[in-house]
Amino acid sequence: MAGGVSEADIGAGTLDAASATRSFGVVFATSLLIVLADFVDGSLFNVDVDDQLRELQIRFLLSEKGSWYDPTLPFIAMPEPYLSPWSRLVDLPYVVIAKGLSLVMPAGQALQAAFWIWPLVMLAIFSLLVTSLATRLFGGTALPQRTRMIALALMTMFMAIAVLEFVPGRIDHHNVQILCLLAMALGVCRWDRTGGVLIGLASAASLIVGLEGLPFVTFAYAALVGVFVLEVRGARAVVWAASLAMFAATVLGAVAFLGVPGMLSVQCDAFSAPHIALMLGFSGILGLCCILVRGHVLVRLAALAVPSVALLGITGFSFPACLAGPYAVIDPLSRVYWFDRIWQEHSILSFYAGERYSLIVLFALLAAVLLAVAHLAVRQARFAFAPWLVVYGLAVLALVLTIVQTRYIRFPVALAPLFLPVLLGWASDGAERKYSSRAIIAAVTLCWAILAGFFFVVPAFQPEADAVDYMASNQCAGQDFSVLASATPGRIAAPNGVGMSILFSAPDGFSVAALPFHRASPGMKRMYEAFLSSDSATRRAALAPFDYVAVCRSPLKADTERAPLYAALSAGRDWPGLVRMQSPYESDFQLFRIDHAALR
Repeated sequence: MAGGVSEADIGAGTLDAASATRSFGVVFATSLLIVLADFVDGSLFNVDVDDQLRELQIRFLLSEKGSWYDPTLPFIAMPEPYLSPWSRLVDLPYVVIAKGLSLVMPAGQALQAAFWIWPLVMLAIFSLLVTSLATRLFGGTALPQRTRMIALALMTMFMAIAVLEFVPGRIDHHNVQILCLLAMALGVCRWDRTGGVLIGLASAASLIVGLEGLPFVTFAYAALVGVFVLEVRGARAVVWAASLAMFAATVLGAVAFLGVPGMLSVQCDAFSAPHIALMLGFSGILGLCCILVRGHVLVRLAALAVPSVALLGITGFSFPACLAGPYAVIDPLSRVYWFDRIWQEHSILSFYAGERYSLIVLFALLAAVLLAVAHLAVRQARFAFAPWLVVYGLAVLALVLTIVQTRYIRFPVALAPLFLPVLLGWASDGAERKYSSRAIIAAVTLCWAILAGFFFVVPAFQPEADAVDYMASNQCAGQDFSVLASATPGRIAAPNGVGMSILFSAPDGFSVAALPFHRASPGMKRMYEAFLSSDSATRRAALAPFDYVAVCRSPLKADTERAPLYAALSAGRDWPGLVRMQSPYESDFQLFRIDHAALR
């Protein structure tokens, strides 16, 4: 292997058709086994409230009231209307599949089938991207075919958390973000005009879907700027193609998924005017420089830097609200009671505090793989071999982001294992075995020493559950909601954790005050004030816009002083001003009509 892949190796990325098919088959079959294993206990690892809200969003879009360009979800009323930040790009395949299947089956069954079909199609795309990337990163390694297949299967097992984003029913946007990241990396590996187009399209799609991929897009384009300034061989063609594709995809994406009102709106947490301006501006500057600028390295650097800094300044001045970040909408009360309690918003130390030992072990293995091949990265840097270095940099960036905020863990899990076959190939090279064995031993020892050391620094910490935690749990699961059928449609004030169950059971016309999403923080704030406050005036003001209060009886005893209203209702007691509506069947779900004049 001569200490790593060569430019010819990665450019060719070459396996004959039969070997490529076998490689894809191994990755796809291993992925399917992981997906099937997730069904064994009847509880899916990744499917969560995000998927449920996406389902409601798509169902509403397909209803008579739905509109492609209108992001309003009227079944969430805080009492302000809830405007979804989620892209229609993710909704599109489900809508197309459901409409196609509705020609041969009932519409409800067609949509449910779409929720199963499209994730599996994406799993096949994921497997194809992973196979192509691994093949190109393999390069000219002399691993026997059987060993290659074993290495690919082992690599896919390491990707289990990423693979589980593609289980049927997982219709959130994270699987699309993973595909965009892998497609971007594959475009880099190709290092030609077609690869540049793939980089541009994948980057634009990633940002259209959500801003979670922004660090990776920024890194990729920063790398493209670097190779253009340094005039790395082939860079100009790749950068030009990537810039043109980004520009075109941004325009088409804005028109197709936002429409004119959405393109002009300012949504700091979603693809909208500020992001469109930056995407068009930066891609335009980079593309024009590829055509017009041919001078000294400092000339190229200045030609890019001056207009880019100006673009940043103008955009920041034009959209000052976005300088506070995408989560500025979250009020202090919702931040303390909800956002700060989400483990994925914290650093990797939360794994230790929460005793998530399996994730710690996985992270240590991923870090060890990347650290072990760092020696190869240094070798590639000596030859200015950009493709290998950029993909490696993306994997390292994903790992670093996970250290800071564990919500990113799905991305290093999708990228870092790609270097496992590279590492095995390097270790199998007789001429390199001395260096590779030392690198592997050093990497494993260092990573395990650091991560194991945190066991003695970070004490395990399981906070004692309180009323806020009880309100966040879905204690209405499996209950009978038929009392809603006898009630006049209206707005329901309910704890965040039960809102989704209500929405899936309520007749048309009902809405809930809040769900656990950042844009619903005005509603969450009202619910915390209503259920936790000991001040009657605060409670009445919080419940003033609503018609009903809903709570499920619970065996968990909430602190009466900390949460007077919630403690009373969850224990099955009555409250002045709340008129209990009798359910026709035995159920822990309790619905109360609000008598605002008598409410205490």
